[in-house]
Amino acid sequence: MAVPKSKLSPSQELMARIMRIVRTCPEAASEVLELMFLVSQIEAATNVDREYRDAKRVISRLRNPLWEMGPTDREKLLSAAEAIRRVCRLAEDEIPATPIADAGERAQVEARLAAALAGELDAAQIARVTGIVAAALQN
Repeated sequence: MAVPKSKLSPSQELMARIMRIVRTCPEAASEVLELMFLVSQIEAATNVDREYRDAKRVISRLRNPLWEMGPTDREKLLSAAEAIRRVCRLAEDEIPATPIADAGERAQVEARLAAALAGELDAAQIARVTGIVAAALQN
C-alpha cells in the first residue's frame, strides 16, 4: 500500500515556491525573508484576515521587487504572485499597486501607534504621526 502524500497548507505551498525563488536568485534573499514573514502571517493570524491584506501585500511585493533581476527571474516572481492570487481567489483589481497601498495598512499603523503612545499623545497628534509614517512607508 502506498503511503498517502502529506498535503501542504496553502501557506506552506507558497513558502516552498518562494524558497525556490531564493535558490534561483540568491541576491533577493533578504527581501524574500520579508515575504516569508508576511506569508506566515497569513496562516498564523489568530483572527482570520478575510480581506487577505497580507496576501495582497505579498503579491504586490512580488510584482514590485526591491532588487534588480533578469527577465527569467522576474517571470518566476510574477508566476509566484499569480499562484498566491489564485489560491486566495483574489480579483486583479483587489491587488494594491504598491505593497502597502491597501486600505487596512493605515488603520493598522494608527492602532499600533495609539496603543504605544496612549497617554502621551492625543488623537489628533496620533493621526498626524500616522500620516507621516504611512507616507514614509509608501516611499
